Amino acid sequence: MKRKFNIHKVLLINKNVKDSGLLEQAFLTISSSFVIIKTRDTKKGIGVLNSEKIDAVLIEYDLVNSAPDFIRDIQKGNLYIPVIAIIEKGKELQAAEAIKKGAYDYLLKGTGYVESLSRVLERIQGASELNNDKEDHLEQQSMLFMKIYNSRNWLQNIIDSITDYIFVIDQNYKILRTNKAFANLFGSEPADIIMRPYYELFGLSEPHEWCVLGENRDPVSPHSVERTLNNTYYLISYYPIFYDEHEAVVYIMKDITETRRLKDQVYHLDKLSSLGTLTSGVAHEINNPLTGIIGYTEMLLMKKGDDTTTKYLQNVHDAALRCKRIVENMLAFSRQTPAQKSVENINDIIDKTIELHEYWLKSTNIEIIKNYGKVPAVSVDRQQMQQVILNLLINAEQAISDTDTRGRIEFKTSFDSKSKYTVIEVDDNGKGIPQDILPMIFDPFFTTKPVNKGTGLGLSIAHGIVSEQGGTIEATSVAGKGTSFIIRIPQIN
Repeated sequence: MKRKFNIHKVLLINKNVKDSGLLEQAFLTISSSFVIIKTRDTKKGIGVLNSEKIDAVLIEYDLVNSAPDFIRDIQKGNLYIPVIAIIEKGKELQAAEAIKKGAYDYLLKGTGYVESLSRVLERIQGASELNNDKEDHLEQQSMLFMKIYNSRNWLQNIIDSITDYIFVIDQNYKILRTNKAFANLFGSEPADIIMRPYYELFGLSEPHEWCVLGENRDPVSPHSVERTLNNTYYLISYYPIFYDEHEAVVYIMKDITETRRLKDQVYHLDKLSSLGTLTSGVAHEINNPLTGIIGYTEMLLMKKGDDTTTKYLQNVHDAALRCKRIVENMLAFSRQTPAQKSVENINDIIDKTIELHEYWLKSTNIEIIKNYGKVPAVSVDRQQMQQVILNLLINAEQAISDTDTRGRIEFKTSFDSKSKYTVIEVDDNGKGIPQDILPMIFDPFFTTKPVNKGTGLGLSIAHGIVSEQGGTIEATSVAGKGTSFIIRIPQIN
């Protein structure tokens, strides 16, 4: 029974045409499935190898000797192609030389090619099966490597898609891994900052106080801290990990600037709600005796008396009226009357409010600039919104009065199509507000003005009214340059 070989296409390089014919006949005797390609020189043989899938090469020894690098060259690109040298009888030493040059086996010339060729093919078959096993093993390793590589890329892509800033450091504070968001924070790519001390990226010569590495670190418990870095609030979380028996730390920095602002806003609204209930009761209790004081003082002033008594009574009357105004502000702050909303044009509300205060503006020589945009109608309480604009106008006027510059107050309106909010901005070129007290300006009774100049309720009332309309109000300021108040009112649903 003829054996089925996995060798199908053979390249035969032999100058002796007759000998080539005998070899070809021997191959076909062993199996009719062989395809024999014959050539007479090594140069053409290389051409065949480059264009055909060859399973084995048989070459006359003289050609191997004349082209000593031939076998090495074909094996560089075709690692498992066996090369068999054809040796003349009596010159068996040439076989050893051929094998030294890289030949797999040899074949003696003669009429008994069939028997000797069969033995050689058997040996090639066994080696081929072994090589196939090696190739299968290598292919499996390659597939496993690709799976690991793809899995690693997939995990890195997941990490890179996270907008929080993630970085891993070793015990020397050097960055082991990071995501793109953290690298982009410093205008770099992850590969550019690997193995750099993390604190150098922040322009420091030593680690931050919140970095827990060092002798006194807790190697087990994760923890989180809130810190300000480059004027941005971050929640910085720490998680210890272990790799290759070494300790490392994963840090996640989450930008919570907006969350912090909203949290402060909720706290402020809660505080205003509590104070509103308190001030409402106090204001009503004080209002009754004040009415009596003002009434009786006016009656006494109508009677003729000496100048000193009249002066003292006038002082009492003025002080009582001031108390009455404070009480009225407190009642407005407590907002016992619900807002009566209607559809209004915010540009028109600003115009009418400026007209109400026009006399005072002329007397202080303050320039009013109107930079109105095309804004949709909003649902607000007209009187309350006028009070907000008036409070901001008076606040800007008083800030300007403390400077030596020509006063300027600008009203700007616009519509944010993304958030669907109408935006009102009131800018002045007054003395500005120091950064340390800016967060407190909406607190009730907080004021930096001297006695008899302000009650500290104007901005609190404005904040409460805007919140009741479903909007927000915030302030930005640069000391010595001016302040901007920004109001956002939602679009009508």
